[in-house]
Amino acid sequence: MPSQTFFNLPQEKQDRIMRAAREEFFTHSMDDASINRLIKAAGIPRGSFYQYFDDKEDVYCYLGEQISRGLFAEAYQQLAESDYDPFKLARQVLPRWLKEVFYGENRAFFYRQIDLLYQQQMPRVQHVQQPLSGLSQEELEKMAAKVNLQDQEDLKFLLHSFLLVLVSCISSGAADYRAGKEVDLDKLNRQLNRRLDYLENGFRQTKRK
Repeated sequence: MPSQTFFNLPQEKQDRIMRAAREEFFTHSMDDASINRLIKAAGIPRGSFYQYFDDKEDVYCYLGEQISRGLFAEAYQQLAESDYDPFKLARQVLPRWLKEVFYGENRAFFYRQIDLLYQQQMPRVQHVQQPLSGLSQEELEKMAAKVNLQDQEDLKFLLHSFLLVLVSCISSGAADYRAGKEVDLDKLNRQLNRRLDYLENGFRQTKRK
């Protein structure tokens, strides 16, 4: 995470530094990313960079956190529209997340993460957005009631299961990408919906498609 010194900067300067980070990490691998290029694009001295971040992995992880925070914020905004039904919410949000990973404005970042995963060189993870962290107590209660869950731990288990389903679909798309094939979103969405059906209806009861 950035230091408090970074968060004390004017918002315009924070944004300028993170725009430079996006440009660097979207166009270069982690190994090839250069602090010198980043600070030149951001217009800050090298010493200032190390007042804000420990190293390039630190700024990389914060960039990833910003991107994931934006995805979760979108999901929170869809709660009322989905009538607080977790499964309806998942079917609205997860296909858009799949599209964002493979074809969205941040796709270069995600593709480089996929490459790092295959090379087993992922940077350390400092903070992971938790599915329940942006929800009020009232929202949590409404979601749990929609699917007759007993407590928030059960709801947390369900939402993490949604994320595991998403990750499994991303892995399928990543395999096609690594094989030089075009990532087929229609195929991934069918896979996504089938696995959400398993969660909602059970493996024995779900009719195979």
